[in-house]
Parts: sequence; C-alpha cells; structure tokens
Amino acid sequence: MRFLPLVALLLSLASCAPRPPLFGVESGSFKASFDHYAINVDDVDASVAFYQRVFDLPEVYDGTGKDNIRWLALGDGMALHIIESDRSQVKLQKGVHMAISLGDFTGFVERLRTLDVPFESWQGAPLETNGRPDGVQQVYLQDPDGYWIEVNDGRSIFGKTPVQP
Repeated sequence: MRFLPLVALLLSLASCAPRPPLFGVESGSFKASFDHYAINVDDVDASVAFYQRVFDLPEVYDGTGKDNIRWLALGDGMALHIIESDRSQVKLQKGVHMAISLGDFTGFVERLRTLDVPFESWQGAPLETNGRPDGVQQVYLQDPDGYWIEVNDGRSIFGKTPVQP
C-alpha cells in the first residue's frame, strides 16, 4: 500500500511529460508540429476507397463517432480526416495541395500506371514526373473530389537548417 502514492505520482508525471514531435522537429516557441489534414468530400466511402487503393493508407480510430467522418493514417502520428459535407465553397487549384513524401517514389509512380490513375508533372504534362530545383522528384494527381495531391521523394530534405531571414 505504501507504493500506491509513488505509482500515482509517476503516472501524473508521465501524463505531464512533453509529447514528442510527430513530424520532423517541433518548431518555434510553441513547439508546433503537423497533426492532420482535413478535406470535405461528396462521398466519404468513395474517398476512403481511393486513398486506400492508391496510397494504401490504413484507417485509424475516429473519436468523433460520426458516420460522415473517417480518418486515415499518414505516418508519424499524422492523419487525413475525410469529412462528407458541403463542398460548395471549396475552391480547387493546383497550388493549394496536400503533399505526401514517399520512400519509394519510383514504385509509387509505377503503381499509378498499373492502377490507371492519371497524374501529371507540376507543368501539367500527363503521366510525367518532374524535378524541383532542390532535386526532389514529384507528381501531381487529383482525388475523386478534385483535391490536388503532390507526391514526392523529398523526405531527405527535412531536418536541414531553416532559411534565415
């Protein structure tokens, strides 16, 4: 019984411990790190099927308990929240996109070709990849609701020194 207060103290300290960064390094004085990306879609089941078929993303627990919301894991503790709701005010343009970095970019591009999923370079050339000035290879594709997704092999550039003002 005399160990019970010690166990309670240790549990309370553990719950107050700082959370490790979920993506790369925490940044800024508030220790910001990326958590999730949410999109509004017309058909939540069709969108989940697309992201699972193309990206092989596993579905994770959705604490909301709502039938119109589903969550997919993006790695490193991040998630894609897919929400079936009104999209009438959503404006879609290529420059506003979600970017996913992959360890096997070449294999992914081959998967897109095998699945007959259309993709393009940043410049708009169909079924082509392109290189950015920093050496990263990328492609762009759209999900069933027209959201643009950049897929790249840029994970290797993360963690480099931030640009100084």
